[in-house]
Amino acid sequence: MKKHFNKYRDTYILGIIFAIVSVLYWNDVIDDKKSLGLIISVSTIYFGLLKYRIENDRVFKELFDSFNKRYTSEFNNLIMKTRDHVEYKLTLDDEISIIDYFNLCAEEYLWYQRGRIPNKVWRSWKSGILENLRIAQIRKVYNSEMKTEDGKKSYYGLEKELNF
Repeated sequence: MKKHFNKYRDTYILGIIFAIVSVLYWNDVIDDKKSLGLIISVSTIYFGLLKYRIENDRVFKELFDSFNKRYTSEFNNLIMKTRDHVEYKLTLDDEISIIDYFNLCAEEYLWYQRGRIPNKVWRSWKSGILENLRIAQIRKVYNSEMKTEDGKKSYYGLEKELNF
């Protein structure tokens, strides 16, 4: 029930306000012009909020698709290779790719901080990042990147969030 209410909260609020305005109008507390003005104002606010939510969902979907596509196309194979072969020695290109992966993670975190990535999605991604940091080769590159304060700052505070 709570989930349903949260999903349609704006619609319920609009309905309640409409009902209050209707009762006030029928009881001659407000006249035609004021009641019409209130209904139009509330409707405008409602449709503005609806448009904002739709736009927010669109931006999230674009970010989500972009991040997942980049991870799959650029990093998944390398991460799987290091996970499956603990003796695998990283090349310089591999290390650069892992740094690029950290930049992707930092970008995801930045958008999470800005409210564009829902908590549930961020928690899932964060779990994946932490899982990948348990891989020795990736952890070594991560530790190297986080040696200095400037290195940590270049990832938008991701290091503090991960607390790894």
